[in-house]
Amino acid sequence: MKIAAKKPVKRRVPFGDQLSVEELVGLTAEMQDLRSHPPLTKRSDGKYEGDILGFVKGLRLSARLVYFLRNVLSATTLHVSWGHLIVNNESCSPECDIIIHKPGHIRKWNGNHAPVMDFTFVEANAALAVISCKSNLTAIDKQYPKVLQKHGVEKVFLFAECCQEKHLAKLRERAQAAGYGGLWCLYLLQDGSLPFKTGGDMYIDFAKAIKKAVTS
Repeated sequence: MKIAAKKPVKRRVPFGDQLSVEELVGLTAEMQDLRSHPPLTKRSDGKYEGDILGFVKGLRLSARLVYFLRNVLSATTLHVSWGHLIVNNESCSPECDIIIHKPGHIRKWNGNHAPVMDFTFVEANAALAVISCKSNLTAIDKQYPKVLQKHGVEKVFLFAECCQEKHLAKLRERAQAAGYGGLWCLYLLQDGSLPFKTGGDMYIDFAKAIKKAVTS
């Protein structure tokens, strides 16, 4: 008698966890849609017409992660900002895509009512963690965590829009060796730019790891 093979049991994601990462699920679809439609016209200087400025796309990713982490940390008094760290009232750190810090700041650059810009200057000793955001991750910036650690920020993390799935393990290994506390992606690329692979488990792991890092 032929025995039918058992179907793999799909792990059920708890409803609370699923709801908590809803923002990242939506952001993933938006970012993938943009990456699926590359610019079509190549200019004489080698650049493409019709493309969105890389800085703008990067800011969109980091801004949405800021909103996401504000929700994750909503039960705490911690703030989540984009900005610079001010060290000993003298020097300024490199740009920090995301700073998780104690309440308070030295200065904010924004438009006050319905601000377009919301850039915050935070005392370095108030920062609990910094998250660096990248687009299509292919290499690890080894110096960034070292610079921030000199300013007293021990917990530095890395979040990318995407990377090649086959390179994820190696990139995580290199990130850890460089001093990052973790590496996550919105989605993974398989054999080029398509198809995309998403994973809610990675979003949940990111949220829990960051929350533990700044509240423990």
